[in-house]
Amino acid sequence: MAAGKGDHMDRKEFLKSACGLGVCGCALSVLGAAGPLVAAEAPAEDQRLAFARYQLAKLLGFMTEGTPAQSCASVLEKTGRECAKLGQVGARFKGDPEGYFAAARKNWGTEFAWDKARGVVTVAVAEGDCGCPLVDQRRTPAVWCNCSVGYQKESFEAIFGRPVRARLKESKLAGAKRCVFEVSLA
Repeated sequence: MAAGKGDHMDRKEFLKSACGLGVCGCALSVLGAAGPLVAAEAPAEDQRLAFARYQLAKLLGFMTEGTPAQSCASVLEKTGRECAKLGQVGARFKGDPEGYFAAARKNWGTEFAWDKARGVVTVAVAEGDCGCPLVDQRRTPAVWCNCSVGYQKESFEAIFGRPVRARLKESKLAGAKRCVFEVSLA
């Protein structure tokens, strides 16, 4: 009997070590992660980020089932506004849209076209994967892009010091090569 109990403890210890810091190897295989079969062998931060991306994609899918699109968009825009506030764009570029354009062009490859007469700024994000670290390119639904709409609104309201309207014209998550936003001074 003692040997049986010891075997049980060995399996228990194995499972604890195989599950590492909370994301089991089976979860990694669901996420499509290539590499180690045992989660404890992958860097903990990679595991956590992959899990967060997967969960966010699932959450968004669940949220949009039976929920009016405008309700989802509104919540996600608020999330994007909070992200922009963290970056303190307004504090750094208030009254200096050209400075913001130059910094974003240099740091992220974002292009801007500003029609001053119409009060419209077109923001074209560089091609490639989505810049949001929470996005799983294969799973995150395009509704998530409303977060970026909120980011654009908050950023440009802080820069111009007045309300703006922002809309998404093209989205990487919806199959476009780049994300394009149109921001209009209200």
